[in-house]
Amino acid sequence: MPSNVTEETAVTQIKNYPPMFNNTAVPFFPELEIQSKSVQNKNLSEGGRTIIQKIRTDKWSVPVKMSVANDEWVRFFYNLSLADSCIFKQYSPILQGYSTRTVSIEDFSFKMHKHSEDLTAVSGVWDISFTLEEF
Repeated sequence: MPSNVTEETAVTQIKNYPPMFNNTAVPFFPELEIQSKSVQNKNLSEGGRTIIQKIRTDKWSVPVKMSVANDEWVRFFYNLSLADSCIFKQYSPILQGYSTRTVSIEDFSFKMHKHSEDLTAVSGVWDISFTLEEF
């Protein structure tokens, strides 16, 4: 961490930049474990040898699991999963601001915790899971 940035300042900066989907802030979004895939082109040379060309090495494929206490968030992520793509913004300490990626939500699923509909002031507790796939 740079000498002029304390841990408290860094935490405050991250809280000021919640992850966003299509400019909608999702403050409860879990910390992501980024798994990058390399994007490659494979071609055959005139001599019949395979030539592999790496185009980029940081394409995201990120599994996401979280619980929400509001069925509006279930609908929000469900609707995003129906779209071809969406814009995902996440705080980058390198940029000291948002980094933006175009992603799709794949393998979306949700289920309600048993008896959570009996809780007051919420419409049940829901488990949501999906994979963020970057284009």
